[in-house]
Amino acid sequence: MSRRRILAGSILTCFALVLGLGCRPEDSENGEATTAAAELPVVKVAINTWPGLGPFYVAHAKGFDREEGIELQVTMTENTEARTSSLVSGETDLVGITLDNIVISRARGLPLVVVGKSDISYGGDGIIAKKEIRSVADLRGKRVACPEGLPSHFLLLYLLRQNGMGPADIELVPADDGGQAAFLFTSGNADAAVTWDPWISQTEKLAGGHVLITTREAPNLLLGIVAANKNYLPERADRITRAMRAWFKAVEYTKTHADESAAIMSKEFNVPPADFQRMAAGAQLTDLPDTLKTFGTASQPGPVRQLALDASEIWMASKVIDKPVAPEEVIDWTVIDKLRSSEV
Repeated sequence: MSRRRILAGSILTCFALVLGLGCRPEDSENGEATTAAAELPVVKVAINTWPGLGPFYVAHAKGFDREEGIELQVTMTENTEARTSSLVSGETDLVGITLDNIVISRARGLPLVVVGKSDISYGGDGIIAKKEIRSVADLRGKRVACPEGLPSHFLLLYLLRQNGMGPADIELVPADDGGQAAFLFTSGNADAAVTWDPWISQTEKLAGGHVLITTREAPNLLLGIVAANKNYLPERADRITRAMRAWFKAVEYTKTHADESAAIMSKEFNVPPADFQRMAAGAQLTDLPDTLKTFGTASQPGPVRQLALDASEIWMASKVIDKPVAPEEVIDWTVIDKLRSSEV
């Protein structure tokens, strides 16, 4: 996360949007400049419909990628396996996902490593429940709809552990995604559901429902990251670092040009700008200083290491993975070190 969002009014097909291919007339008024742009190294980024990954589109639309000497090519799909496969095969350079999901991938022998941070879920994920369920502890013995092996599942297991419970203390009702989890709740087939927006913000309209807890009360838990293939990283680290610099420029641009940025991103996500801004409020974008603080160094790791350790322990306890994964298998500091050395 991985992160598997379906925004309001939009179900996007696999790899529906491809940006940055070939010459673009708007890049220049003459053919020479567009030819030069087309010859820039292409960095392919696969994302899903989570608004916290939207700045990749801003980075391309505003030319921040070309300023960094690369051309971003962004594809969007809800198919987690397709995104992962494209990274494993080397077709894609970066994938937007969550740290807990990389732990699962590493346990299964896939060569994925965390190389950067995009955002954290800050209210965009949570648990909705019947009104008589007033705390996480009240979930004991209850039917909880949740998509297994995804960030929602990790959130649920983490909160259960924080309240002295585990998977055996609830009745898990499997769901394909957050939308189906919310439907199982509203149809009376579950007492609670782990879901994400737009269903969280619509909970008060659901019969007998309320928001039990969101990632606003459990921040820094669902960490949005970008992952790379460790086998290709030595030869691609430079252009991936450039892509991350373009990302940070885009994040800063969204702060100072919020309406314009929302218009750029909402078009790609196929929702009205106002809806996109409302849903994007559930994701807290990261800047360079925050990223460097989160990762620290290989010798003195930041909080990302503990989160990777927690994810391994939680997935092991719930039998999602069958062997522990060391944080050093999950995190690679190559790109972080390059970003740190170039920080102004």
